[in-house]
Amino acid sequence: IRDRPEGGPKVLWRVPTGPGYGGVAVADGEVFLFDRDRGAGDVLRVFSIDSGEELWSAGYEQPGKLNFDGSRTVPTVAGRLVFTASGFGPVSCFDRDAQELAWTVDIEEEFGGSPPMFGWCAHPIVVGDVVLAAPLGPDVGLVGLDVETGEERWRTGRLGFSHSGPVHVNFRGRDQLLFNTCPNSGSGKDKSAPATIWSIDAKSGKTIWKHKMELCRLPIVPPVVVDENRLFVTGGYRAGSALLSFSGGINDPKIKEDFRSSRGSQTHAPIVFEDHLYLLVNENWTEKRRNRAEGGLMCFDLEGNEKWRTGADPNFGRGGLVQVADALLVQDGYKGDLVAVRATPAGYEELGRFEPFEISERDGQLWAPPAISGTRVLMRSQSELVCVELAPRAYSALSRPPSPLHRSHADTETRAVDPRRSHT
Repeated sequence: IRDRPEGGPKVLWRVPTGPGYGGVAVADGEVFLFDRDRGAGDVLRVFSIDSGEELWSAGYEQPGKLNFDGSRTVPTVAGRLVFTASGFGPVSCFDRDAQELAWTVDIEEEFGGSPPMFGWCAHPIVVGDVVLAAPLGPDVGLVGLDVETGEERWRTGRLGFSHSGPVHVNFRGRDQLLFNTCPNSGSGKDKSAPATIWSIDAKSGKTIWKHKMELCRLPIVPPVVVDENRLFVTGGYRAGSALLSFSGGINDPKIKEDFRSSRGSQTHAPIVFEDHLYLLVNENWTEKRRNRAEGGLMCFDLEGNEKWRTGADPNFGRGGLVQVADALLVQDGYKGDLVAVRATPAGYEELGRFEPFEISERDGQLWAPPAISGTRVLMRSQSELVCVELAPRAYSALSRPPSPLHRSHADTETRAVDPRRSHT
């Protein structure tokens, strides 16, 4: 955002989309978005990252409506295959060469899955030749499906309720899945509740260890690895956050809380950088204007000390954030502004700001995670996907002194593309 093309960052293209909360994946110069024809079906849409041209699309009929309409998850690209997970239950595989649906498995029908309050939200994760899905039913929590056929390779027993999904990590020298659940269906009340952090073997589905604690009654944010012996867990609904430290055996660890904070992130995972944690501590109770001073972008040290917090100005809502070099790129959850912030415990240092969307704050709910590809950022509102070119040398530029950012919409270069939404 600092060392940028003349006139500021530019919107290279924008395309109309349905509403939703799922971000994009980028591979081989192509952008993959799991979209939805409202009330009719789910569709994978594939765009050129250079032009925004829709290269192909494929989908399936899926009637119905969810609380908060639209997609929830980011596609996973693994070579010629692309995997999607629907809020209604189907986990699907698309063939990039054939440009069509290869297989689909309905986790509610096949495994007795129980739909969470706002629909299934676990991103499909590929580990070797298995793609993971989360039925979250009374008998089956996670399943591993063969990537080529969709056939079951393994399953776990009941794990509990979650709007989160497993994350695949190497922690304490072992390859594993970490998953945040609570015993019962979430109520959405602003009060912490019993929760379980699960460690699952990605190859067999067997439990390695589990840890019970008080956390979020409606889990959304997955555990975050801080270093080889520490995890950070957080949640909204007044759940707060905790730093967990591990000692002892890998399969039977001793776990203690190094610190606990009353502030937590409801929607997006924190970023760990140089022994500090950066997160948006915005949640339901800080949504109203009179309470926004209690939220904002925040920096913790690893002893639990609040180094700084922006409060109401800027607040950012429940937008997403990604790290680039020594900076954070934050997408405002109300209007979608893209803001570059220095990742430093010394204080909030805004490096630049750009407004890619022409919407008002009341439109809000720009909660999809932004994606970085080279010098480009892809961001989604509730009606369109935009690709922003930051600069020819965006990564190195973030460490140089700031200069004024151009804020006008009039000078952005845009290219509208008509959506083509075919269904197989």
